[in-house]
Amino acid sequence: MLNLWLVALAGLLWLALMFGTALYGERRPALLARHWNHVYALSLAVHCTSWTFYGTVTQAARYGWPLPPTFVGAILFYALAVAFMVRLVRLARETNATSLADLIATRLGRDAWLAATVTAVAALGLIPYIALQLKAVTMSFATLTGSATDAGPFWRDGALYVALAMALFAMLFGTRRASAAEHNRGLVLAMAFESVFKLAAMLALGAFVWFGLDALPAGTPPPRPQASPTSGFLPLVLLGALAMFILPHQFHVGVVECRDERDVRTARWLFPLYLLLIAAPTLPLAHAGSALLGGAVPSDMYALALPFAQGREGVALFAFLGGLSAATGMVVVSTLTLSLMIGNHWFAPGLLRGAWARGGARPSTPWGSTPKTPTRCRASSAPARRGAR
Repeated sequence: MLNLWLVALAGLLWLALMFGTALYGERRPALLARHWNHVYALSLAVHCTSWTFYGTVTQAARYGWPLPPTFVGAILFYALAVAFMVRLVRLARETNATSLADLIATRLGRDAWLAATVTAVAALGLIPYIALQLKAVTMSFATLTGSATDAGPFWRDGALYVALAMALFAMLFGTRRASAAEHNRGLVLAMAFESVFKLAAMLALGAFVWFGLDALPAGTPPPRPQASPTSGFLPLVLLGALAMFILPHQFHVGVVECRDERDVRTARWLFPLYLLLIAAPTLPLAHAGSALLGGAVPSDMYALALPFAQGREGVALFAFLGGLSAATGMVVVSTLTLSLMIGNHWFAPGLLRGAWARGGARPSTPWGSTPKTPTRCRASSAPARRGAR
């Protein structure tokens, strides 16, 4: 097992590097301006969470899928529905929307109660998803260090400190802005950087399986899928396509942070290529893990246990950092988008009503009898966003 402090230090150094990337991008607006379309396309890979490192391997072992069906759906969406994505970007810019709740409420009668309901649904869906990312970090940390995952006082829980670091990141590069309608260059650059890092980690893991792994025992056949390959495939494909614009964090990166419609056309080929590359090692990893480790290790942890069992601790640590990076990107953007939605559509309307009641008057708003959502109260305007590039 790897030393606990070594793994913790490596994780903290990576998170600090990510923070530094965001800060550097925020302070230098002209950085990578000529290649921002590629930065935008890479930032869409926030879709690839820690599940890409752990869950897809289990999926491949269980069903024999060379490409996760949710990735198939995402690829088909960008191949066939890029015009729809461009339309979403235009609508968000015209309405100055900074979240999915903003856009839906604007298009369906400017109803603040509808926006609050959409926010509630998003919170109910995202909070368990965020919890899964933290659980994946805890499990992977325990696999590398041999520490227990369910024992000891709360201050010895590694997920607590990971969550605190992610919350700090979200506050520093998201919610502290006076105008959430501004493009958050530092955040997008950090997400693109972590996307490149986790792709490198996954490809390194694939290179280990393809070229650095000891030969499997002679006569070992590929493991048979435990379930029918067609079982649940099409619903997951549809889910993957819908996730490109329904998941709040994906909507934020793909729609709100899009500075130019032409960037979507770059993403049309670069993002699917990214998904194909990062998914390529999953099936060989599942086959090798099943043959060499069997049931001794949960298939979710093959990405870490297999190189560790072969004496490649460096590869295992790199894979752990890739999974940590994937979890961090998703959690940071999700908490940022949820904080904006909750603040705009739950807290701010109540505070405005209370202020108006204490003042004895209620000013008229473009929302009719419903208080104006804070999205419309920001200093930024649609023309200002068009000139952000």
